[in-house]
Amino acid sequence: MRPNCLTKLLGIQGFRVLGISMEFRKGRETVILDLKRVGRGFECEKCHRRIKKAHSSWMIDVQHLMLWQYLTFLRVRHHRVDCPTCGLTLESLPFVAEGARVTQSLASLVAELCKVMTVKAVAIFQALHRGTVKTIDKLALERDQASRPLDGITVLGIDEIAVGKGQTYWHLVSALGGPRGPELLFVGEGRREKHLAKFWKWFGKDRAQGITHGVMDMWKPFRNSFLAKCPKAKIIYDKFHVIQHLLKALNEVRKQELRKAAGRFRGLLAGKKFILLSRGAHVRGNARKALNALLSANRKLFKAHLLKESFDHLWSYSSKTWATKFFRHWVEQLKWSRLKPYHKFAEMIENHLDGILNYCDKKVSLGFIESANLKARNVIRMAYGYRDKEYMKLKIIQACTPWMREFNPWIDLHNNSTASKFGWVSRN
Repeated sequence: MRPNCLTKLLGIQGFRVLGISMEFRKGRETVILDLKRVGRGFECEKCHRRIKKAHSSWMIDVQHLMLWQYLTFLRVRHHRVDCPTCGLTLESLPFVAEGARVTQSLASLVAELCKVMTVKAVAIFQALHRGTVKTIDKLALERDQASRPLDGITVLGIDEIAVGKGQTYWHLVSALGGPRGPELLFVGEGRREKHLAKFWKWFGKDRAQGITHGVMDMWKPFRNSFLAKCPKAKIIYDKFHVIQHLLKALNEVRKQELRKAAGRFRGLLAGKKFILLSRGAHVRGNARKALNALLSANRKLFKAHLLKESFDHLWSYSSKTWATKFFRHWVEQLKWSRLKPYHKFAEMIENHLDGILNYCDKKVSLGFIESANLKARNVIRMAYGYRDKEYMKLKIIQACTPWMREFNPWIDLHNNSTASKFGWVSRN
């Protein structure tokens, strides 16, 4: 093996290994690799200007990937330089990661591990402080978020999520139509029209002009903000939020019947909320028998359940004309039914029918918004709360964006050029 082979394996250019020693550090056996600079001169870390002489220097230890079961540190002399442009500053060490005294390779591995492990688990696994792991992961997420491509997006989705106690809401903005498929773009605080201004500034005025459709619930501030920034776009009301209003109307009917019920039927009706509100195809076994017994005992609940099951077909049409006919026929079935909650629901849908019918022209992924909301709740729940709000927002974006949460632990650790120098290129 050539003398500089170990240096090339480490992926460090401009330095060579002088010696190897063992120490006991952090309760474990540790390998120390002493590095020496090969070339002359130094580089300013701010302007990258070449400096001939150093002002002062000292030894530092930089943690690297583990060597077998041993912790590994690179011991190198770090110099302070007097730059004519930047003044007194440090020299640039390209193999040291930003924000922590670890190598770029270790920082890349830590960021990947944070996709599938908690910060505490990664810290224990790599013998790092929890704050160091969090800093590395946050910087990696900020770089991904700042460099993510935004061109080509034509459909946006907006939803809200409750955070913490009280009336505290955040808004989630997703890209539903674009070259990379559905992905979460932005997480911001609040759900008023003024709170969305930060997103529109980040997204860009020119890109907003290219938006053709916006998917949202029937929250008025979302609609006003969207139409103000994207005047050419059409509003599509989210199916899941519409169905949620229908389920609330069905539950009101159930409560009314429960108040009037007595004797045997009251016992039959109590405790049947979830099987009544669930989709009929998903109710099986004993739950199906209980549902059939309930519906056969009360005619009003039977009709309300049938109307709930049939309303889902509204989103199966590709023609606005036929979708409108279906809705009119559905409303006609409410006559003489005395289902007051359903009449209020039908009136609300009548006022927002255009936003529902726009789905006939653009079959967007409505389920992604609801899944992003669920994943965001899971991120908050699994973390037992974040002290750093910005970090929590970035973790939510990562969890809801397929290309950001893809786990590739070794993709940035070794490059093909190093392997080719040793003749290790695969022949398969």
